[in-house]
Amino acid sequence: MRLVIIVAAVAAVSLAACGKKQGDDKPTVTATPGGYTVRSNDGSATVTSGAGAAAVANLPAFAPVYPGGQIQTSASGIGDADTNGGMVVFTTADTPDKVLAFYRDKARANGLKSQLDADMGQAKQFAANDEATGRVLQVIVSGQAGASQVQLIWGQKRS
Repeated sequence: MRLVIIVAAVAAVSLAACGKKQGDDKPTVTATPGGYTVRSNDGSATVTSGAGAAAVANLPAFAPVYPGGQIQTSASGIGDADTNGGMVVFTTADTPDKVLAFYRDKARANGLKSQLDADMGQAKQFAANDEATGRVLQVIVSGQAGASQVQLIWGQKRS
């Protein structure tokens, strides 16, 4: 799991660096108690992982952190000049089915249409979007040891 988080961090800051000249896109890595923060040179992308990680302040209404979710990793500023997005990885004691039902309801209430609802055995996935507004939501949940590991990925057009 730690490797996935590191890859996500590098990908996030790399995507934020698209279009910049070579040499000015080196991210900074800061150690935090029990984790780290990776920030793009211009501050447009940030990944925080470990103890003390919190969801970014600008999570859209259609992609909130699940109530009581224990955040492990949070990324923001993923996208390009036209889109902005992020990712939150967290755990919860609730079942994958309950977690997905929550996000299906949030998507529907915010005008997103279901695009994918898949059961892949130990993992389940839900995706929804709204083409008119460019909003997208993807949730991947796997049940393990009486808990659920959740990856919440969102994106939307920049305003």
